[in-house]
Amino acid sequence: MSKFTIQPHGRLNDWVADEKGYFAEEGLDYFLNVEASYKTVEMLPEAKSKSLIKDNLHGAFERYAEGGGRKGTAENAGDVSCACHWTVNQSAKLETGIMYGKAYSICESAIVVPGDSDVKTPEQLKNIDVAVGYHSGSHYSAQQALEIFLKPEEIKLKFVGTSWSRVDAALAEQIPALNVWGPQLYLMEQKGFRRIVPTTFIMAFMFTKEADPEDVEKYMRGLIRAQTDIDSEPEKYKKFFLTEIPDRYLEEVDVRLFGNGERVVPQYYTKDMFERTQKWMHDRELFDVGIDEGIPYKLAVHN
Repeated sequence: MSKFTIQPHGRLNDWVADEKGYFAEEGLDYFLNVEASYKTVEMLPEAKSKSLIKDNLHGAFERYAEGGGRKGTAENAGDVSCACHWTVNQSAKLETGIMYGKAYSICESAIVVPGDSDVKTPEQLKNIDVAVGYHSGSHYSAQQALEIFLKPEEIKLKFVGTSWSRVDAALAEQIPALNVWGPQLYLMEQKGFRRIVPTTFIMAFMFTKEADPEDVEKYMRGLIRAQTDIDSEPEKYKKFFLTEIPDRYLEEVDVRLFGNGERVVPQYYTKDMFERTQKWMHDRELFDVGIDEGIPYKLAVHN
């Protein structure tokens, strides 16, 4: 039987559990795929050339569809991976993969602007491009947060690809605002960017239909054990952010000043949460299919 492949997601838990031997102690025969981490994201070409940025309509949802529950088609894409709960919810409903229902994570995120921007309040983002990733957490969370302050027609989302692509574009002064999370948020703040509105959201876990559910449970137990270490002594483990940051930014950040990033929460992603999220997405017609397409919670989510 092949090793259980873990696809990192920019958080500390995977690296802490690996270093401290928690996955091994749980009996998990695994492979932590460094090559699938965010460190490998290449610089946005338009940021290099200072050319017009076209909308990139390919995000986490599309990657799951391509990978059949794996996040992408690259070699050694994970048997388990993570994305925002909106995308994992819809992907599981369409039977792309299986959503894990006994834990999720909370991801600190925010819409930020350059320090010298005239934008001071969320209302001032009216008709201003906010860079997000299509069908990814930054997309849904920006819309959810801005709906409190703006009319739907006043919200302007610019689809700029990955979280690091948005960083590239912002530092090249090509976008006026961006929604970023975790390491990208902390980096932007060190670069003088200011938070305009918080967009903190839920991340969820997706595993393939071929994955052994027992391996998934071993993996999750390892993550939760690691969370205790991170909560109690975060300064020991922030070094692992360096494993997720592209080399082009390593000399420009001090990870000792970062927050703790994603926090794994051992709480159920309930049927009510699943169905409310479905309604929210389909009320806004975020997908080409209707709310009746796919399977119900009890089949889409592993509890």
